Amino acid sequence: MKLLPFILMTLFTTTIHAAEAGQEKQTHENTAHTAPQAIYYGKVLEIQGVRGYKYLKVDENGTQHWVAIANAPVSVGDRIGYDKRTIMHDFESKSLGKTFKEIIFASDVYLSQKVQKPQSMKDILGLGNKDPHKGMGVDTSPEDEGKPTKPFMKKDTYTVEEVHMWRKSLEGQTISLEGTVFKVSHQIMKRDWVHLGDGTGIEKELTDDLVFTAASTDIKAGDKVIAKGKVIVNKNFGYGYFYKVLIQDATFEVK
Repeated sequence: MKLLPFILMTLFTTTIHAAEAGQEKQTHENTAHTAPQAIYYGKVLEIQGVRGYKYLKVDENGTQHWVAIANAPVSVGDRIGYDKRTIMHDFESKSLGKTFKEIIFASDVYLSQKVQKPQSMKDILGLGNKDPHKGMGVDTSPEDEGKPTKPFMKKDTYTVEEVHMWRKSLEGQTISLEGTVFKVSHQIMKRDWVHLGDGTGIEKELTDDLVFTAASTDIKAGDKVIAKGKVIVNKNFGYGYFYKVLIQDATFEVK
């Protein structure tokens, strides 16, 4: 079966190490070593998922290994490819409550081809849903829809629709907005991503949902909050991960 490269690995390799190394100290410090940059292949026997990434137990020509990768559309029985540049010994995962005698943290990963063409980062993270509240609510086109339907007005608090409409006038400013939390996605690219709505905007145009990013948050879906942050326009993270507007360095006050 043909395998496709999983390009998302380059973004999340650091996150995997940071999440486990920062929260779950290793039992031995100098336990990592670098192996040649070849690609090895194995069949997935078991999957254990933890906070945006997965531990895979694979069978490589009769030898079993544990391989850690960023969250990806992989299933038991799939054949995958992976590098062995980083191998950890006696690695303790408090999230799973176990210690791995040896585990490979893979940077280059190849997944079984299940579609006619490679999946985009948007599809891999579930961002291609018609309902923006189920995914990240991104827009991959940098094109402008036209002039705002209402002239810009300086306000103490803006609506979601107004931020979309007046984004160019608000660019670089710190604004305030009241709304309800639709969704919180934790520690994607070292950020928490929060979707807010307030009943304004048009769902089909993706203007009823506004994304806020923060280093970390403790709010949850359903919370009514006062949110503040800096307006960023035409932000491109690469891999089709484009926002016409988002609010960066956000803070939240639960009402």
